Amino acid sequence: MHRDGYGCHVQGLMAEKSIRLSPVFSLEEEMDGYTPLRLAIGAQGELCVLLTEHVPAYIDGMFPPTITEESRTYRGIVIRDGCKHVYDFPEEKWNYHFFEPIDHGENLLLCSARAYHHGDGKIEQNARVYSTDGQLLREFCLGDGIEHLSVTPDNHIWCGYFDEGVSGNFGWNDPLGRSGLVKWKADGRIAWEYKETGNRVIDDCYAMTVTGNEAAFHYYTDFDVGFTQSGETAFYITDIDGAYALAVTNDGSRILFQEDNRFFCTERKGSRYVRRGLLQFRKPNGKKLSPLLVATRGPLLLMMDGPDLYLYDISGH
Repeated sequence: MHRDGYGCHVQGLMAEKSIRLSPVFSLEEEMDGYTPLRLAIGAQGELCVLLTEHVPAYIDGMFPPTITEESRTYRGIVIRDGCKHVYDFPEEKWNYHFFEPIDHGENLLLCSARAYHHGDGKIEQNARVYSTDGQLLREFCLGDGIEHLSVTPDNHIWCGYFDEGVSGNFGWNDPLGRSGLVKWKADGRIAWEYKETGNRVIDDCYAMTVTGNEAAFHYYTDFDVGFTQSGETAFYITDIDGAYALAVTNDGSRILFQEDNRFFCTERKGSRYVRRGLLQFRKPNGKKLSPLLVATRGPLLLMMDGPDLYLYDISGH
C-alpha cells in the first residue's frame, strides 16, 4: 500500500469525496472593472468581498507598499440576509487587504496588512473604521505583517501575523504582532495576546479561523493546531505541514484544512487530528471548482471562482 504521508487510503490512495455546489451569489456586475482582493465571513454571518480598481506594484518586487502615490477606489460588498450591499471607497491611497463589518454590523473596517514604524512615535494607522455612508470614524494600528483578520460577535478583532510581523520589519524593533496572534479591542487596544506555551512559539500564523469569540490557528514551526479558550490555549498535533486555511466544527471534532488546492478532512482522536480523506468541490456542471479566494469562519467555508461565491458547511460532512 502506497502511503505518501496522507493517512487514510483506498486502493493505495487517500479516499476522496466529490461534492457539487451551486453558487450562492454572483458578483459579475459588481466586479466589472475591479479585481478581487479578499473574502471574509463576518461576525453575523455576512459574506464579504473586497475589490480594487487595481493592485499596487510591490516595492522591489517583494514588499507591498502601505501608502501609494496614486489613488484608487476600493469596493466592499456585504451580503446579509440575502441582500447585497455595495460600498465604494474612492480616492484611497492606502493599500488595503482586509474588509469586514465591525461595531455589531453598523460600521465597516478596512485594514492594510502592513504598517511602517517611522520612529519618534510615528506609526502608520493601518486600520480604519468607516460608517456605511463613507465617513471615517476612527483609525488605529493593528501592527505590521497581518496574515489573517477576523471580527468577533463581541466586537473584538483577531489578527494572526506572518513572519515579518512577528520578527519585525518596516521599522519595527518591537513588533505589535511579536506573539503571532493578538486579540484587539475595537478601538485598537490589545485585549489578549498569545503567550508562549511550553516550547510552542508562533513564528508564522499560517491559518486562522474564528469560532464564536475564540480563535483556532495553524502555525509554523510545529504545524499543530491551537484553540484559544478563556485566555488559555490548547494544542493538538497534526500531520498537516502548511495549510493556509482551516474550517472547524463548533465542537472541534473535525477540521478541514486547505493546503494548495487540496482540502483535507481530519478528525480529532485524543490529542491528534488524523486525516480521513479529501474533499473535491465541483460546480453544478461537474467541472472542478478552482477557488481564487477562500475564507472561513468556524465550520463555514466560503470560496470564490470567477464572479461566483460558493458556501460549504463542514458540519454536515
